[in-house]
This record gives sequence, C-alpha cells and structure tokens, in this order.
Amino acid sequence: MKKIVCCSLLLSLVILTGCVCTTQQSTKGNNGIKILTEEYPPVTFMKDGKVTGFATDVVREIIARQGIADNIQLTSWDEAYNVALRNPNVVIFSTERTEKREKLFRWVGPVGKNSAIFYAKKGSGIKIKSLDDAKKIAAIATTTNWFTEQYLKDKGFKNLVSSPLPATSVQQLMNGKAQISIFTDITIPEIVRNAGYSMDDLEPVFTVSSTYFYIAVSLGTPDETVRKWQSVLDDLKADGTFEKIYRSYIPNADLRDLIKR
Repeated sequence: MKKIVCCSLLLSLVILTGCVCTTQQSTKGNNGIKILTEEYPPVTFMKDGKVTGFATDVVREIIARQGIADNIQLTSWDEAYNVALRNPNVVIFSTERTEKREKLFRWVGPVGKNSAIFYAKKGSGIKIKSLDDAKKIAAIATTTNWFTEQYLKDKGFKNLVSSPLPATSVQQLMNGKAQISIFTDITIPEIVRNAGYSMDDLEPVFTVSSTYFYIAVSLGTPDETVRKWQSVLDDLKADGTFEKIYRSYIPNADLRDLIKR
C-alpha cells in the first residue's frame, strides 16, 4: 500500500512539474505581451490567413529579435484600442501619435507617415477650403476611434457618421448617406477596393493633416519593455531592415525623415 501511495505521489509531482515548466516556457515565449492590430492595408491586413503589411512585418522583426513568440492578432480597431486602454502589456499598431492620445500610451516609433484627406464622390462639385467649410457639410463618414475621427471631434465637428469598418464609410459616401469622408493617403486605395469601388470614383477635396504613426504600448507595461522595443526598432532602421520592409510595400516612399526620427 505504501508503495502505491508513494508511486501516486511521485507521478503527481512529475505531472505538476511538467505543467509548471510548460507554463513558464509559454510565458517566456510571448513575454506576457498581447499584440493587436487591425485591417488597414497596406500597413496591416490579413492575407492567405496570415496577418501581414509593412508595419506588421516591422513588428514581427522586432519581436523575433527579442525571442518573443509571434502572437499578432487582427481585430477591429475599436476593440484593440479599448483593450489597450484597459490593460497593461498590450501593444497596438499602427497608431497615430496625437495630442489626445499622447498620455494614454507609451510610444515606439515612428513606423510610418501619412496625410489625412477629405474625399468626396467624383463629380459631386463639393469644394472644401477649410475645416469650417467641412463643418457645414450635412454628413461626414468616419471610422470609429480612428485618429481622424478623434481629431474632427476635438475640432468641434457635430456632423460625423461613425462606423466600425472603413469600407462602410466608402459605401456611405457612394450611396449618398455622407457627402465626404476622411481617409489617409496610403490606405485609401485598398479600402476603396475592398468596398467594391475604385479610386476613379472618388476625389480628394481637402488635406486635413500630415502625421507620423507609431507602435503604441499600454500604460502599466514595464519601462524596460518599451525601451527594448524602441532600441530594436532603431537597430532595424540602422541596419537597413526597416527600409527594405517598407519599400517592399511602397517602393517609391520618401523615408529620409522617417528613418532619422
């Protein structure tokens, strides 16, 4: 009987030890970091069942050089943004670094730049010369919690029609539910295609802003984690990896100031 009890205890100990080791390895593998992004081509998007895009490939290289498991997950921007606001050890990208967001996250970057532009349906005859002109428009289609929507809200816009998916904003623009919409110059071509239209169906009517975008790290994440991510990104820029990745998606991009920052 004593032998049976001893054997059972020994077996239990072995199983428990194995579970602990597995858990430790799992935690070590992902470094406790949750990495979230959205459908935002060519910056981040799903292709053949894998999350890709130039910012995604940069993040993937950053984590690979730190020995962190590739656990990048694609979700809606609204979901990713709120998870990062509420929890430590969350990375979301790509994220415009705006005044409103400055103290809400820690920042690693920049990893890209773009211009936010008002677009109208081609042939609409809409003329916008200022933000005040845009405030007089009946409806402006925006994407929920995108920096462009936050920017317009901060500027006092009351005529925004918010949707969780950017393709919906294109559809609203084309079916007349909105008169103008706001997108960034590098992402709008793919968004328009996904909505079933072409860039020939739209026309830019006013440039709202030009900004850099970053990798955002949630508050409560250890300082050393943020410093390490920034250090590895700086290494990518110094050894040419960053430029190689970026140009594989946007060959003619002017990266001089982006690499220096």
